Amino acid sequence: MSSPKFTVDTHLFRELGELLVGRDSTALVELIKNSYDADATRVTVLGERLDDRAQGRIVISDDGGGMTPQQFNDGFLRVASRLKETGERRSKRYGRRFTGAKGVGRLAAHKLAELLTVESIADLSLNGPTPVVRAKIDWAKVEEKSTLDELEGTDAISLETPPRPPNAKPGTTITLRRLRRKWTATERANFFAEVQSFNPPAQLVDLPGADRKELLFGSAHVRDTTSTDSRCRVELIGEFESGDDYWQALANAAQWIVEIDAFSEKGKITVNVLPARQVRKELPDAERGIVVLDHPSPSEGPFFQARILVREGNLANNAQERAWVGRASGIRVYMEGFRVLPYGEPNDDWLSLDADYNKRQKSLHFLPEFSIPSSDDPKEGLVSLRKGAYFGAVFLTQSQAPTLRMLVNREGFVPDAAFLRVVDIVRTGINLSIRQRAAAKRPSREERSETRKESAARSVQPARLDLRRAVELSVSRASENAREARKLAVAGDIEGAHRLIEQAAAEFTAGSRTSERLMTEGSILRVLASVGTQMAAFVHEIQQLLGSATALEQSAEKLRADPTIAPAQRSQLVKLHTGLGELRRAIERHASYLLDVASPDARRRRSRQKLAERFDAAHRLVHGVAGSRGIEIRNEIPVDLRSPPIFPAEITLVLSNLLTNAVKAAGNDGRIRAKAHVAQDGTIHLKIENTGVAVNLKDAERWFRPFESTSVITDPVLGQGMGLGLPITRNMLEDYGATIQFSKPSSGYSTALEIIFPH
Repeated sequence: MSSPKFTVDTHLFRELGELLVGRDSTALVELIKNSYDADATRVTVLGERLDDRAQGRIVISDDGGGMTPQQFNDGFLRVASRLKETGERRSKRYGRRFTGAKGVGRLAAHKLAELLTVESIADLSLNGPTPVVRAKIDWAKVEEKSTLDELEGTDAISLETPPRPPNAKPGTTITLRRLRRKWTATERANFFAEVQSFNPPAQLVDLPGADRKELLFGSAHVRDTTSTDSRCRVELIGEFESGDDYWQALANAAQWIVEIDAFSEKGKITVNVLPARQVRKELPDAERGIVVLDHPSPSEGPFFQARILVREGNLANNAQERAWVGRASGIRVYMEGFRVLPYGEPNDDWLSLDADYNKRQKSLHFLPEFSIPSSDDPKEGLVSLRKGAYFGAVFLTQSQAPTLRMLVNREGFVPDAAFLRVVDIVRTGINLSIRQRAAAKRPSREERSETRKESAARSVQPARLDLRRAVELSVSRASENAREARKLAVAGDIEGAHRLIEQAAAEFTAGSRTSERLMTEGSILRVLASVGTQMAAFVHEIQQLLGSATALEQSAEKLRADPTIAPAQRSQLVKLHTGLGELRRAIERHASYLLDVASPDARRRRSRQKLAERFDAAHRLVHGVAGSRGIEIRNEIPVDLRSPPIFPAEITLVLSNLLTNAVKAAGNDGRIRAKAHVAQDGTIHLKIENTGVAVNLKDAERWFRPFESTSVITDPVLGQGMGLGLPITRNMLEDYGATIQFSKPSSGYSTALEIIFPH
């Protein structure tokens, strides 16, 4: 009887590839790492016709030490080879710390393409006169067989060893053909962006042009090598070519530089926050700040360096630069000079920068182990920035961060205590930079605060002041009439006294009505404020209702498709399904609008809003009723035109108030148009005009007084106006220095309201 033995299914390669290599870009970087481990000083990566599976190809060529036939068999063809785990795990020529592991290289090739060819010439000085390696692996033929044992004698894997040509230079070329899939334009763009960012930009490694005396370190410690000259240049060509690189322009325009050195002095962390020349000119109080902290784990580390550029405001001059900024922003992590995904990706917030920015906390949070004293600035946290304002790199090496463990798919580290220390150290450096920036801006912030307070004191509600003044004048006139009436009565002029008493009574009546109106306005505003506090709960209920309506609609759709339903019942189901669809869409519109104006983000931070998008959000609220009345609503606002910094909720409420009034006034089959432009003085003019009822411009100001409303019929969707919409709208806009008034409409329209935002 034969001895039992293990067999391995050929699907092993597919299973391990999916497990150990997360994305296509990760697979390609793993192949580049193999060239680095082979002591290459130059690697070229060519991509051609990547949108065509059959004709496309990827070629990785290097000038490294190459492979002998024995090394190819023992290393490349052996799954989970131990060759890189023996000895010091360093390359022979430059003493580079090996970055590859687990035999991921050939699995990466399997993930990208069906056909792999290899041509390699070994280094004579290290291996002697060995033959050339010419090999081919056809993964499709490999997977036609059930087990690896069945590959013996097939052409699925072939190896030729022709004699070495005279004067042949060492190196390896890997060619991948018959690509696994045809990539869409978007997929290719994402893939290219990931591949092009696999190594750190020179501007973060060396920071050319900066004052070297003020930096903590010159060239960052990126890789662990025993040679002082072991740089590996990677050139992306063909469809991988990146085009324009704006890193130097960004480095020149950076406003602050943040350096974190947790490497040079063991047991210590030094944070250097450096204002750039531009900031020093604009903010005379901007100073360099250096803080030295104790390392939270001086024995285990990790020990590393990081360099971060901070840029506020507009980061790009054109669409091409904006696209590049979007790809380059964020703080990325590199291990031995190779990027570790997903840190720094647009959707990754590994440092919780966006999360904390959205909370708008006034004070900064520091971990107790760093013993950082609190600041006397109670609002320093308000100058925090989103992650997109940071452009940086964290440089890790295996020897100085040995406790960090890579996830099995090579994307990210295991989130254990060691990695959390990296997060804490980098985030502490960021927070110290926020503190330094806040200190530089504090005088100007306090000056702006005082200006806002003075402006607020001068801009007390004019409508309420008018009402109070009217009451005071009525009472004053009535009192004066009463005094004069008493004098006339004493003088015997009873008729004159009677006339003055009637006038006094009329004044008291008018004052009483005005006073009642004043009190009613205050009461209603308090009621509206109370309603606002319940809005979040109401939005939640609306969302629940939307979910129920969607589920009911889907159930009705399934019932309609049931072949056992009788025709008469099916007819009723059609009506039910149609009604549920209309209900779901109506709830969806209102839920979308309420989320726009009532969500925490809508009132968390002022920002420049795209007016066309905000108008569309308001349009969704009235879409149904406008459609039922045949009203055409046209949005002619330029798509890129932005408001001054304002809360999203407020600009949405302003536009929905105006649009609601316009729908009421436009009449059946009416028209509404929104348009905007930037005037020569830089002010933004936004006009909403409608057909239907016209407003007399000479008397138009009355509609901005509370409780002045033309609506007398309650609309089931738009409601009956209380006359508060325009006063509240004007009040909101005045807080931003904007004005609103009725203006002359364009030809073909009856009424127009115009908002003018300041420059």
